[in-house]
Amino acid sequence: MDSNSDFIDLTTTRKNLDLISDIKFSKNNQYQLLIGTWGSNLLLYDCRSFTNYPHEPLPRDPICELNTIDTPLSILYPGNNNTNSQAPPIVGLLDGSVREVDFENVKLGKNMGESIEGEDVRNGINHLCQVANNSIIASSFRGNLQLLDQRLQKPLASWKNERKILTMTSTEKYLILGLAGNIVELYDLNKLGPSSKPMPVETREVGLKYQVTDIKASPDQSALAMSSIDGRVSIEYLDISPEAQQEKNFVFKSHRHFDKESGTDLVYPINSMAFRKSVSRSNLLFTAGSDGYLCLWDINKRKRLKQYPKFQTCEIDGLPSEESTTESIAKIDISHTDDLIAVATSDDNYKRRRRLSESENSRLPSRVYIRHLKD
Repeated sequence: MDSNSDFIDLTTTRKNLDLISDIKFSKNNQYQLLIGTWGSNLLLYDCRSFTNYPHEPLPRDPICELNTIDTPLSILYPGNNNTNSQAPPIVGLLDGSVREVDFENVKLGKNMGESIEGEDVRNGINHLCQVANNSIIASSFRGNLQLLDQRLQKPLASWKNERKILTMTSTEKYLILGLAGNIVELYDLNKLGPSSKPMPVETREVGLKYQVTDIKASPDQSALAMSSIDGRVSIEYLDISPEAQQEKNFVFKSHRHFDKESGTDLVYPINSMAFRKSVSRSNLLFTAGSDGYLCLWDINKRKRLKQYPKFQTCEIDGLPSEESTTESIAKIDISHTDDLIAVATSDDNYKRRRRLSESENSRLPSRVYIRHLKD
């Protein structure tokens, strides 16, 4: 059986790492990887040796671990034009707060967002985007959006979207929202401000049938990729001319496997996507799903280039198991140097019917793998 031997399993201080909420590589300190979990933990790794010192033992332990006041749902590493200045990462928490991470003192900073009363989980900050050197957009499950100034540590504006915000990303020109009902809205970043509620410069319905799970913009900012829970990816080009929309936009199926017993395809959610970072590789897209597979696609040629071996484990609740079990891929990210990929697996059996032999509380421990991307 093929294995993912080229992927290095990072270690943690916990026997069973909780479900992973987000992972992000740093933009300035380019080999730092920050991991958030539903167990209210942040784990920081230095992955420099995975590329610079291939013949030395790889450091797989976290260099810093921080307990948070609530689940860190989303992570953002803001970029900074001054490469000598390391902008601290920012986390959006389930309690609705947005805070900087202070690794030196091993704590979170004050809430830079709006104060929210009550414990409604719909206020949780599910996505963060950088829209200028010191400005950040934070979205919540409820559909609220906040424009925040990281330098001043305070909100500048807020507004509410009529639809539920499922995913969000940004380019140099646009804030892009993936909304319920398979709607995408594009906002001009230059027109986001405290004066009035911003209006989308474009609203389009994408070619997906079911709920959107992730949205990513290509490095050359010409295309968007949107994934769904039914194993489909929609490639949408930002060129709004009718010719480009008719000829370029397309949808393809992925993470589906033929089941001999039923004679039908087993369909798995695509949970996360990542483009290669360099503009010269803007056509290369990774998709990761609950089937445990990581796939690489060429969106220009509209074909799959590679399917990596399935992520599997022979361990349940920290104990050896006679049968191998699929590890569902929850999140992936690529370093800004474009030479490392991080793959986070978590047990998402709560989304599906469990096996009768499983206890109600049994689950696979989460894991994070690192691999060097070779040209």
